[in-house]
Amino acid sequence: MSRDAYDRLVERSWDPDTVLLQELYSAAVLVELLVGEELRAAGVQPQLFSFLGWIAFLEPVTPGRLAGETGMPPTTIRDYIRRLVERGDVRKTTNADDGRSYLLVLTPKGRRLVDRGRPAVAAAFARLRPQLTRPADEHLVAVEELRRGLKDALAARSRSRA
Repeated sequence: MSRDAYDRLVERSWDPDTVLLQELYSAAVLVELLVGEELRAAGVQPQLFSFLGWIAFLEPVTPGRLAGETGMPPTTIRDYIRRLVERGDVRKTTNADDGRSYLLVLTPKGRRLVDRGRPAVAAAFARLRPQLTRPADEHLVAVEELRRGLKDALAARSRSRA
């Protein structure tokens, strides 16, 4: 957003904090569009690809850890896991540390899917990079901080309701 556009929003009683969240929300939608376009061009269906990426990044991983990292509610996590297991992309394994839970790992099919999709995500970023005025690592630090803050804010709200 240009400084002029930002100033106009603030002048119209949009406080800077609200503008930040509005920008983040819109950025998430645009990321989904850009990455989805590249994934489809690579022959990879975008549906659940990001979630599968979290599993690949954290595996072996419990559903609870996935919920904690993504901020998704447990019911959504269960639904996504069920769909990925049915598709043959993920399998459940025994969790030796907690008999009530299980661990998720990619199947060979799921690993191939992630391996096909990762270059598409990189291609999406290659399209974005020329538009950025700062190095990617600076954005990453800020986004990680925001994601942690969002998770903590949601967790604090859940604890206060309990």
